[in-house]
Amino acid sequence: MKRTFLFAAALLAAGQARAVELNSMTAADVAGTAIAAEPAAVESGEKASYAVKMGTIRGGMNGSPADVKINKLDWTITGGMNHSPVDVAIDHEARTIKGGANLSPVDLRFEWSKEKVLVEGGANRSPVSYLADWEKGELTGYANNAPLKITFDMKEGQAGENIVELTGYAGRAPVSLSYNKVSGRLTGAMNRAPVDVTLVNCDLYDFLQYFFLFAGRN
Repeated sequence: MKRTFLFAAALLAAGQARAVELNSMTAADVAGTAIAAEPAAVESGEKASYAVKMGTIRGGMNGSPADVKINKLDWTITGGMNHSPVDVAIDHEARTIKGGANLSPVDLRFEWSKEKVLVEGGANRSPVSYLADWEKGELTGYANNAPLKITFDMKEGQAGENIVELTGYAGRAPVSLSYNKVSGRLTGAMNRAPVDVTLVNCDLYDFLQYFFLFAGRN
């Protein structure tokens, strides 16, 4: 998936401040991505277009049922997982993610480019700071009062390469996941519990940039 944003990010070692310098961009630059500018309104009768703006992640992980909806029209994430409700709103103008999840307030800021997404603030009763680097194939930083590092290869543009393996650690536990880009099924283990969820009208980019939701309760 290509991101069409202009951005420069410098990420210091975990626990230090992170600096992000933004360049100018237009609404056209950022339209249509998981973290992007406000999408165009859906006209009456465009049911198919409406449907693809409603992503879901359903199944089980972290020892809990997961049923989360990512609404890419109103830009909200709602539902339930980790035995708790999820209700957060994404404000693209302010570049914030706020609300509640995992029985904790969520107060985050994000910056982005076609290569990277940086998320910082507080969630899960813990400081949060992580960088998803699509070109490097890494999600690094910290969350849930623990270091975070997950490596992956999206295999973009490689014909027949439909399986993405994710390995690393989060929440002081190993992460070993496998994502099928055709079926949307994500399986494996993290947080010392099995993972078996299906992503519909969303993808691994959504899962990784909103990782604070899936990291589990702190």
